[in-house]
Amino acid sequence: FYSKKVEWKGLTGPIQFKEGQRIQFKLDLIKLKQHSIVKVGEWTPHNHLNITEPSLFFEAGSMNVTLVVITILETPYVMMHYGKNYTGNERFYGFCVDILENISHEVGFDYILDLVPDRKYGAKDPETGQWNGMVAQLMKYKADLAVGSMTITYARESVIDFTKPFMNLGISILFKVPTTEPTRLFSFMNPLAIEIWIYVLVAYILVSLTIYLLAKLSPIEWRSIHPCDIDHLTISNQFTISDSFWFTIGTLMQQGSDIYPRAISTRIISSIWGFFSLIIVASYTANLAAFLTVERMINPIENADDLASQTEISYGTLESGSTMTFFRVSVG
Repeated sequence: FYSKKVEWKGLTGPIQFKEGQRIQFKLDLIKLKQHSIVKVGEWTPHNHLNITEPSLFFEAGSMNVTLVVITILETPYVMMHYGKNYTGNERFYGFCVDILENISHEVGFDYILDLVPDRKYGAKDPETGQWNGMVAQLMKYKADLAVGSMTITYARESVIDFTKPFMNLGISILFKVPTTEPTRLFSFMNPLAIEIWIYVLVAYILVSLTIYLLAKLSPIEWRSIHPCDIDHLTISNQFTISDSFWFTIGTLMQQGSDIYPRAISTRIISSIWGFFSLIIVASYTANLAAFLTVERMINPIENADDLASQTEISYGTLESGSTMTFFRVSVG
């Protein structure tokens, strides 16, 4: 609970509360100078910040110091002119360079801008515990400031100070959505390799010829065309060359035919061919079902764990960057 209205006088003046919030108060803005402190403005809930002494607040050019500033190239934050007409700080341009230029004018200091020697942001070696990149330059006092698109991490904040971030971003993963191939006329043959189809065709021809030859050699496969006509007895073989091929293709399609082998030799060949046809048809059916549903089984990468747990898509990170540290520490 809270009081609706409370008022008393404290060290900072009248203290008033209304509905749980303090009202009608004023905060003084104090600037620390070399030998004293001076009031340069005030803040109130209604008028907010009011600079009463602009000359004392800014004091442009009063510092008279030159700071060593390091940076790293990354478009569009820090870029570089490579022409011969550009020297010194004029070599650099970009968003972070513009911010640094405005700050130097308002605060009042000069700076020397240069690239970090090892071209790295800064990461801690897990084995030696040593830092590199811009972080190491600041820790060793070889640079006074560092500007650039540098990610604020807990490890970096423990050794160096950061300003308020001007942009908040996270780790984003972009990848191309798998595209399906256009449907072709003979796409039904894709479940099996072309070599398998050739072997099946060769086996079909050889088995058909083998049944034809064995039927010719076996007397059991010969029969009378008109068994009731005893005077004109005529016998023929039921496995002609065309009937042999028709019987084999019927077995392969698991449909059967009007003729069946009667001799032991032709039955053995037919049984072997029937078992072979069963295996081929079962394999083709299973591969066809998998081939038609393989696109539905592709799971998109939704987070960093999905990316780290797969091996089909290659990926990489910037050396000594925050993303590299994230994958090294967070992803097991």
